[in-house]
Amino acid sequence: MKAVMVMFDSLNRHMLPPYGGPEWVHAPNFARLAARTVTYDTCYAGSMPCMPARRELHTGRHNFLHRGWGPLEPFDDSMPELLKQNGVHTHLVSDHQHYWEDGGAT
Repeated sequence: MKAVMVMFDSLNRHMLPPYGGPEWVHAPNFARLAARTVTYDTCYAGSMPCMPARRELHTGRHNFLHRGWGPLEPFDDSMPELLKQNGVHTHLVSDHQHYWEDGGAT
């Protein structure tokens, strides 16, 4: 099984072809990816903004009401780590590499 998760902080999904984006938006890779995969129309993050939402996606727990902006904690169950323990390789590509360094998310 292959899983690809794409997250953007500041891209409105209605600008992409799979979600009815305007004709002038040229995004053939997104269109091809959507044609070959499952596209979710009603998936919402419970915590906002950036780091709380990412931590929620990593741990599977809503946490913004009782935890503020911050990195994964040592006691957090990380989804990539759980996948690794079950033989699934994961990879992260980010334009915010400092988020993943110790102390970089604060």
